[in-house]
Amino acid sequence: MTRQQRMLVSVAVAALLAVTSCAAPAPQPDAEAKGAVQSLIERAIDRRNHQVVTGFSSTKDEISMDFVPAAIEGIELEYRKLHQRRDAIAPYGVLLTDTGSEITIKKFTITQTGAKVEISEQTQLEHGPVNGVQGPGEWYVYDQTVELERTGDAWKISSIAPENPGKPYPTTVVDPDTI
Repeated sequence: MTRQQRMLVSVAVAALLAVTSCAAPAPQPDAEAKGAVQSLIERAIDRRNHQVVTGFSSTKDEISMDFVPAAIEGIELEYRKLHQRRDAIAPYGVLLTDTGSEITIKKFTITQTGAKVEISEQTQLEHGPVNGVQGPGEWYVYDQTVELERTGDAWKISSIAPENPGKPYPTTVVDPDTI
């Protein structure tokens, strides 16, 4: 290779490096978008967790407020399994009377097709009294990844999955392998 060819190769490599380093950074969500997504995810998780509360269930219309159409059937199946779990433990006097969840967004990434959000869910479960004795509530922390799609001016959830798949799952979560 001649000196002139080496110089051309060096210039080409330098130009390529300059172009790739100038690539636009991935768009970051603004505070309003982050707040809207957090509210959406908390509402969906609260609804899921409430499926184990005696007498509670959700309609397809309620589910469709938070999830894209392609996800609704799977969510309905998950809710039915949670109802079965609730009904199976009821004869033993185990009744959940309330749930409450909050999430913390750990990472929010805008993608080509929507967004990917890593969250930490903190959920409190309240039990009804057993044999007249009120037991303590229980709580758990559960890390999940939520995929979202933009539908018009709003976000909708396309999937929620455990960040670290494995067992056991929290009381209000159905093993994804059984859906």
